[in-house]
Amino acid sequence: MDFTFAPWGMAYAALMYLLGNGVWTNHLSRSNAWLGWLLWSVSAVCIIVLGAVIGQHLGIKSDLTSILGGMNKENYWIIFTLYALMSFPGAASVLFRQSLAWTRFSLLAIALLIFIPLGAQLHDPNDSRMGISIGITLAICGLLWVWSMMLDREPEHHRKTVPVNEVTQ
Repeated sequence: MDFTFAPWGMAYAALMYLLGNGVWTNHLSRSNAWLGWLLWSVSAVCIIVLGAVIGQHLGIKSDLTSILGGMNKENYWIIFTLYALMSFPGAASVLFRQSLAWTRFSLLAIALLIFIPLGAQLHDPNDSRMGISIGITLAICGLLWVWSMMLDREPEHHRKTVPVNEVTQ
């Protein structure tokens, strides 16, 4: 197995995690869930196109439309499903109206769990790529933290019941 392009795959996975959670953890998605779904759907298409661009850059000698049209349809579902799974922490935090602190915790904890062992999971006998894994993990955590500080906000809590003292008035 050729591990030459492993760092590209690791960077692509990191970008999927950043973009997938970034479209959810912002003030627009927090105020309107439908907008979060719309942003996520558009970004899913962008991730598939970006995968084709990376493939073209790495040596598939063809134009972008040929790469997208010639790809096995199952690969689209694999990319789409992986993107959905990697977007889950941000989406769940927003859709379940978690506080900003819990959202940050879930994003950073899952990034640590996924990306620190990523290089070792490639099973390259010559290089565990632990340095790249730690570098990508630190970059993801830093970028998500900055994104959260700049664009995310506490969710709006809606009362679902009326307190007893308000009913009697």
